[in-house]
Amino acid sequence: MHQELKAYQLGDDIVAHYSPEKALDFLRRFCGLTDEVGIEDIELTSDILLDTEMLEEDGTPAGTLRAHLAAATEPCYLHGSE
Repeated sequence: MHQELKAYQLGDDIVAHYSPEKALDFLRRFCGLTDEVGIEDIELTSDILLDTEMLEEDGTPAGTLRAHLAAATEPCYLHGSE
């Protein structure tokens, strides 16, 4: 059975994962979040944000989150302050 990666976000941090619960666990480990952050704080990333052109720190185009999500073959950090 093949699971589809989806983009989940908490504030500015966006990850590709299979469920909100797994995304929360990933963010807790990757960003050092505490247990004060709960599943109710995780949401699917909107289509508008997925289709927005992202920029590198130096201002060069970095593609869309949707393109990065489509290229992901496993759970990963897609965008944010980390």
